[in-house]
Amino acid sequence: MTLFETILTCCGVIIAVSIIVSLILILRTKDWMTRAVMSDMIFYGMLSIYFLWTLNNETSVSYEVALLGAVSAGVLPTLSMARIISKGRR
Repeated sequence: MTLFETILTCCGVIIAVSIIVSLILILRTKDWMTRAVMSDMIFYGMLSIYFLWTLNNETSVSYEVALLGAVSAGVLPTLSMARIISKGRR
C-alpha cells in the first residue's frame, strides 16, 4: 500500500465516521431543521467517499457524477431547503 492509498484510506474513514455520527444525530433529534442539515451532510459525505475512490481507481463517469451530484442533488435542494427553513422569507 502506497502513501497515497494510506492517506485516501484515512480520509475515507474520517468521512465514514462523520456520516455515521450524522445518522445517529438524525435518529436522536426531534428538530426537523437539524435533520434537514444533517441529510445534506450525509449526501455530501457519500459523494466525497465516491470521489476518494475515483482518485485511486479508473472510471469514465466520475466527472458526470460530480456534475449530477452538484447540480441536481446539491445546489437545487439546498436552496429550496433554505427557503423551507426560513419559511419563505427572503
